[in-house]
Amino acid sequence: SSGSTATTTLISGENDPTWDAGLSLPASIGNFVWEDQDGDGVQDAGEPGLPNAAVRLYDASSNLIAATATDGSGFYSFTNLPAGSYYLNIARPAGYVHTLRDRGGNDASDSDVNPATGSTIATALISGENDPTWDAGFYRPASVGDYVWLDEDWDGVQDPGEAGMPNVQIQLLSTNGTVISTTSTDINGLYLFPDLPPGTYTVRVATNTLPAGLVANQTFDPDAVRDHRT
Repeated sequence: SSGSTATTTLISGENDPTWDAGLSLPASIGNFVWEDQDGDGVQDAGEPGLPNAAVRLYDASSNLIAATATDGSGFYSFTNLPAGSYYLNIARPAGYVHTLRDRGGNDASDSDVNPATGSTIATALISGENDPTWDAGFYRPASVGDYVWLDEDWDGVQDPGEAGMPNVQIQLLSTNGTVISTTSTDINGLYLFPDLPPGTYTVRVATNTLPAGLVANQTFDPDAVRDHRT
């Protein structure tokens, strides 16, 4: 703290070659908090940084060393650090969910935060090191759904007065056809799958749950396909 040694007394004729000084260069750590729009855990071109995300730096004993926030482009850094072991905690922005960790095989473009704790693993910084590879990705949950109705005129269009159908089972499928979730339409014929990670899904009506004598409308209508009408 002072740059000085303690005092010592030299006696007549003494040679004392024990007074040394070790110096180290400051280290730094940081980098990027971003919106992972496709939820794949990798920083893709065009995915934006998240400003004002709270970032805290801890030492290996979990003592808080410093705190900062990401800038307008989603970047942050901690500088002038002594060599040592550190880890980071990056707060989840309101309305966002942690993305996948350690995906893609490139530490410079993945997410390093454990979704369960909000923290990274510890890393050792040596004298003079700058380590800009500690990133965190977040996404906003998505949802899909809407409406099952009795298409009385069989035209594939929701016309005024055509009633919604309650208690029809709806399945949400992954790209390989696995059923991820199941729900049923409410009393008005509406349904929703909320809080989904970004991705590709298929919605399927369980036709065995339709009232007796009814079938799914098979009219080929490009608008019906686009609008996910049943």
